Amino acid sequence: MAKRRTSQIQRRARASEEALTRRVGARSGVDWRVFAIIGAVLVAIAVVVFALLSNVRTSDFVGKIQPDGGNAHIPVGQVPTYNSVPATSGPHWNQLPIAPGPWGVFGTDAPLQEPASVHNLEHGGIIIWYDPTKISAADITTLENFVRTQSTTQRYKFIVSPYTRTTFGHPIAVVAWRWLLYLDSANLDAIRAFSDAHYGKAPEPNGGPGPPTG
Repeated sequence: MAKRRTSQIQRRARASEEALTRRVGARSGVDWRVFAIIGAVLVAIAVVVFALLSNVRTSDFVGKIQPDGGNAHIPVGQVPTYNSVPATSGPHWNQLPIAPGPWGVFGTDAPLQEPASVHNLEHGGIIIWYDPTKISAADITTLENFVRTQSTTQRYKFIVSPYTRTTFGHPIAVVAWRWLLYLDSANLDAIRAFSDAHYGKAPEPNGGPGPPTG
């Protein structure tokens, strides 16, 4: 009789232990699922925040659209009044090799002429103007090296030149057809973002001249 009671007590103990194990296991399983859900939510939030921040950074460098000044041809030597500084569209010269000018680097001894530059913009190029009185020598070197590197790629339609007609209030102005971005330093990430948005988007994107040869 005592043996039977002992056996029953042992069975109850084992049953209680198994039930406790099941409850602990169940609680543990729920905890892991909760952790997994929280982790997935945090990852999703991080991805969204990163995307939003990236979009903000890129949109900061798209620049501002300018009024359409048309694309009429005018005689070389005539200098019209443009609706932005520097010009992003409007009347321009049409006489090779002056206009459109060759892609590449222009120096202070022979800067690109603004009425010629508009023809380059009309052909889908990007022009980086700098104010020689406001920019550092290091930034000029950075811009020139960037344009020289671009000249060896398929996206070679880049020009860098001093701007000497007047001041635009910043060290650097990056322009495309009807788009303008002012910069206070040689921010190549900004220039790349601007060119990604506007390179080749112009009335005559297939126009010349061809890639620089020197």
